[in-house]
Amino acid sequence: MKAASSQSWFLKCGIAAALSLVAYAAISVAGPKAPPLPIRRDGAETLLERYVNEPIPDVLLVGSSLTTRLNAEYFDTPDLKVLGLAGGSAITAIKVALARDRVPKIILVELNFLERGDDSELVQRFTPGHVPAWPRPLRSAVAFYERWHHPPPERAKAKAAALALLDEPPSDFDNRIYVERAVQASRTVPSQALMNENLVTLKQLVADIEARGSHVYFYSLPLAGPVQDSVAAKAEAAAAHAAFPDDRRWIRLDGSMPDLRWADGVHLDQRSSVMMAKEIDYFLKDRL
Repeated sequence: MKAASSQSWFLKCGIAAALSLVAYAAISVAGPKAPPLPIRRDGAETLLERYVNEPIPDVLLVGSSLTTRLNAEYFDTPDLKVLGLAGGSAITAIKVALARDRVPKIILVELNFLERGDDSELVQRFTPGHVPAWPRPLRSAVAFYERWHHPPPERAKAKAAALALLDEPPSDFDNRIYVERAVQASRTVPSQALMNENLVTLKQLVADIEARGSHVYFYSLPLAGPVQDSVAAKAEAAAAHAAFPDDRRWIRLDGSMPDLRWADGVHLDQRSSVMMAKEIDYFLKDRL
């Protein structure tokens, strides 16, 4: 009786284990289609992992948290993706993009914060040859769980909601205290050595992109008036234009539009981000 009971128990365990392995393998195959596991607060790993696992777009925007505000749904340009890394720079995203077998036809590079170099840990993690710490099936299973609880918004609905913002009046949020803090933080002249070092790196990366048949253009997102006129912002703008002096390669974004608003003097609010996306769309119209 005990032998039969033991056999039954082992049989049930074996069936359960086999079913688990089948489900595990199925999730592994479907894994790349699932959203990646968010494991850093700034979302950089989430964005980069999604980028390396999805088809390469025709147009790619790379930059800092300023670029993060330009959601892909805000653009009319088809097949466009955004790699804005909070607290980072365009250099990290460009290096990851270059590591793939093909690069986008057009890459738009934000040049607001020139003191920031690449994040070597992220670059290493998302370039070929890196072995993930988590087995892919397990990562994918957690990703499916995340998607179940936090499904991505439908692109059409997100775009309609963004366009609806343009019919609303600009925000009346009082951001003076935040602008004052941003101005205080921008009174120090950025390190010329760091800016030069990063611009040398950017020049080489741009050359690498163009050697593969793609085009590179530059932009700086506008800041609130007092911040835009600060020592730091002026120094970074001067350095960027000195390094890349060809005006035909710059997207001129109008920061003087009266409807523009900044949540903190630096980051555009949602409505203003849609307005900037429309200006970039206009620039890209004749270049695709």
